[in-house]
Amino acid sequence: MAGYDDVLAEAETHGIAFRRLKELREPLCREMLAYWKEVRGDRAMPRPDEINPVRFARHMPNLLMVQVNWEPFDLTYRLLGGDVVNAHGSNFRGRRVLDSQSHTGRFSEVLYSFYKFVAEEERPYAVAGTMEYVARGFVSVEAVYLPLSLDGKRTDRILGATVSKELPGRGN
Repeated sequence: MAGYDDVLAEAETHGIAFRRLKELREPLCREMLAYWKEVRGDRAMPRPDEINPVRFARHMPNLLMVQVNWEPFDLTYRLLGGDVVNAHGSNFRGRRVLDSQSHTGRFSEVLYSFYKFVAEEERPYAVAGTMEYVARGFVSVEAVYLPLSLDGKRTDRILGATVSKELPGRGN
């Protein structure tokens, strides 16, 4: 993907880096990945309508859903759980990813490029690190992003499970 190295470099300036899926530490992230794999079976991605929110209702505050539009390419937040909204300091549901400014610098552009990468690669990715939110200051973050497909050929949604925790003594 053109510009992918730039995405990695910009994410790293914000304190975020890829984490191997097998190195996920947060129980929520591990559980959501296991659920995604179970529903997917031997296909590349499960369908959005196969995801049963009852199975992970207790995790809803930590989940987000991004809609992927291909022609023209764009990304829109469709679901933001309460903890995600609190971390960002605002509810971006229904807004384009590029129009959602909650991080310092140009991190919305980094998120856009990252979500596009996940959509194009059609496989889960995990990230972790320490980053700065406009509303909360510095937090530790771990997240897993899981692509979903209506037709089994391309990503239509990305389900994200994210855990952010306040960092003591960092000016929060």
